[in-house]
Amino acid sequence: MANLIFLPIADLVESATYLLYDGAVGTGGMLTVGEETLKEIAKATAKQVGTHLYGQEINAETYAICKADLLLKGDGDAADNIVGGPAHSTLSADAFRSREFDFIDVRTPHMAKSLEERSRTHGWQKEIKDPALRYHPR
Repeated sequence: MANLIFLPIADLVESATYLLYDGAVGTGGMLTVGEETLKEIAKATAKQVGTHLYGQEINAETYAICKADLLLKGDGDAADNIVGGPAHSTLSADAFRSREFDFIDVRTPHMAKSLEERSRTHGWQKEIKDPALRYHPR
């Protein structure tokens, strides 16, 4: 899955520091795989890259797993950039509103219809500022 994000632009990766964000981070698997994939691409093209990981998760249990995993890997700085719990819905409480990211991966665990239903139930639709994130029925 991370290849879908990075391979199309592999030839554009330069020596730099990149910010990676997952707005439905869950346990953090895709975020850390994305970081590894970016570093592998950079290494193959003799580039030096640094990364900063950011994530947001509404589910308190998976958020705690993500944070603990990063801490156990010795990546405390990244763990500081992971926020979560019931008050941290990406749709209604963007924790990184002022931040711009180089790569974003947001795969919600719910089907679009379920997301639309939940957003109506919780009133999220009116709070979503970015029209690309609003539910658009076909």
